[in-house]
Amino acid sequence: MKPKIQVLSARLRWGVLAISLFTISSLMIHFILFDQNLFSSSNHLFMGIWSQGDQYRSMLLLGQAPIFIVFGLFAYLLWRLFGEYAKGNYFGEGSDRCYLWLMWLYAALIPLRMMESAWVSYVSYLQSNELTLFIGLDVGRIFTLFILVSIFYILRTARKIEQENKEFI
Repeated sequence: MKPKIQVLSARLRWGVLAISLFTISSLMIHFILFDQNLFSSSNHLFMGIWSQGDQYRSMLLLGQAPIFIVFGLFAYLLWRLFGEYAKGNYFGEGSDRCYLWLMWLYAALIPLRMMESAWVSYVSYLQSNELTLFIGLDVGRIFTLFILVSIFYILRTARKIEQENKEFI
């Protein structure tokens, strides 16, 4: 019988897949059937350009492509990480690799969001010949990244100490 944490990890793994597929299909259904944009609704400049018609929508979607790719990779790596946990590999090389890649992707989202804002500003300039540049830096994401890196370092160091203790005995 598998320990409860392995069963929970297996369920979380499939939960990540189900939520990812639901999110993607929901975004696509709203976009294709109802002509609604749900993937960048917090950016008012983006929404303003989007609501004015089809002329610049392809450029706006092109600016969203890197974010979609990163979120797809993020979901895949979470799926793999929970797969490692379901096998019982909590502190192994595979789980470390997945966690490290998740941190790198999380770090990549910081400049990608800034570049996305610059891209939307450029598209706005093309549309109205008026430059409205807003590039925000999310301090909360930087703090979260610091915490994730710290946890990873602590876990890796603890694993090395544990291996040294086993070798000593």
